[in-house]
Amino acid sequence: MPTANIFMTSVILWRKVTDFFSKMLIFAASMAKLFLSLLLLLVGISGAQAQKDTRCMDFIGIPLEGPVDTFVVALKEKGFTEWGNSEDREDLYFRGNYYGIRAKVMVNVQLTTRFVQSVYVTIGPYRTKDMLARNHAYFLNKLEKEYGEYTSRGESDYFFGMYGDIKVSQTKNNNGTTDLNFFYMPSVPFYKDALIFGLKGHIQEVVTENAVAENTLERFAKNGKMENPDITDRQYDNYGYLRRGKMLERTGMSVIDYEYDNRNRLVKRTLTNKAVNITYINEYVYNDKDEILNLSQKVYDEKNECVMSVNMRNNYEDHDETGNWTRNALNIVYWEKDAQSQSTNVVQTRKIRYWDE
Repeated sequence: MPTANIFMTSVILWRKVTDFFSKMLIFAASMAKLFLSLLLLLVGISGAQAQKDTRCMDFIGIPLEGPVDTFVVALKEKGFTEWGNSEDREDLYFRGNYYGIRAKVMVNVQLTTRFVQSVYVTIGPYRTKDMLARNHAYFLNKLEKEYGEYTSRGESDYFFGMYGDIKVSQTKNNNGTTDLNFFYMPSVPFYKDALIFGLKGHIQEVVTENAVAENTLERFAKNGKMENPDITDRQYDNYGYLRRGKMLERTGMSVIDYEYDNRNRLVKRTLTNKAVNITYINEYVYNDKDEILNLSQKVYDEKNECVMSVNMRNNYEDHDETGNWTRNALNIVYWEKDAQSQSTNVVQTRKIRYWDE
């Protein structure tokens, strides 16, 4: 086929894709608005809450995130007792067993949100170097089994993780004794809205060229919430995952439900508009790096008959240091009732800013 014909065919296919998406959004304010919601709605609603958040740091098995009251209840269930707090209640003090040894624990709280911010553990004082060295090695061994290998820098040891870090250090007291210290510092936000886009890390802003099923520009607050006014009445679970939302349409109100698998990955997003009797279903398949490999979108009418579908297959060609893709070769196959399936390819690039930059 001559080059010019190939080019014209691609242009025609791309125009059909655009027209198809416009039809899918017939009751939406705009294509961007619907597909933003379609993907933002990725945070599938599930009937039962996850028993554990696999995408956050933990402290002795307790998710180190979210409302401090929830964290305190879990801490007390582990046998810790509260004995005091700072005047502004930014720091709460507890005593209990840390890997079987008596310890003092300070829970640091973010004052405006009353969310857990960090945990500081103190054990001691130790009067002999032998006991200090023995217990130091004991705790490193315990932590290594849970968090992997540690790195020694200066006089401290560090466990660096995807969702937070632990610093192990020693403090010399004025009376000649020494304390062992363990500082837990989470590095991911409580709200997981960025997962809707398969994003990792503490995302601030994403700009995508040739965006499909999402906005060209997406911004996230420091607490992880997506700054998108179109999605209202958001309902989150105890771990910060979006479970339900609403979106005002030209006709009626759409309800969006999100479903996750046991690894807290969005696997299904359902948008229902009863006013026009249309249901949109997005289903997600992931690769071994927890990236969205395939996105299937289907539209059903009032008879529950599929009238439109789009299948998007990602082929990620480049990533940044955090592991988020920056270049993607996207293949799109689309179909509508009484028409033949067609396909086209789109090259996408994106720039990502992080809050900790």
